[in-house]
Amino acid sequence: MAGNSALAEQNEEVCRPSLKSRQIGVRVTEMEYATLEREAWRTGHKVGDWAREQLLERMKRAEDDRISAHVFTELVGLQMLLMGGFSHLLQGQTLTAEQCQELAKNVQSGKAKRAKELLAQRLKQEDR
Repeated sequence: MAGNSALAEQNEEVCRPSLKSRQIGVRVTEMEYATLEREAWRTGHKVGDWAREQLLERMKRAEDDRISAHVFTELVGLQMLLMGGFSHLLQGQTLTAEQCQELAKNVQSGKAKRAKELLAQRLKQEDR
């Protein structure tokens, strides 16, 4: 019976809408507050509501950025794999099973580093 009671409480918690019961406080200068307030009012919100939306949106964008970085890394890996395989084929050579395995191993171990290098190069170009 005690197990059923705990299960009922757990189910009740899952169905209950979450309340905004936690607070985050930050200190800002008068000038910073005026800027935040102006932006909030411009969008038709109170400062607290606007700040909450901004924080939550920033978290979502950070997650999207992590996913994008992962996808970019995998695309770089595919490029490395294709270019490594094509270079042999364009020279009229065939790849042995061992060479294919070695190529795949090199791609797996090097794709993250290469992706970071490419992003750094592109950021430098954008800064110019």
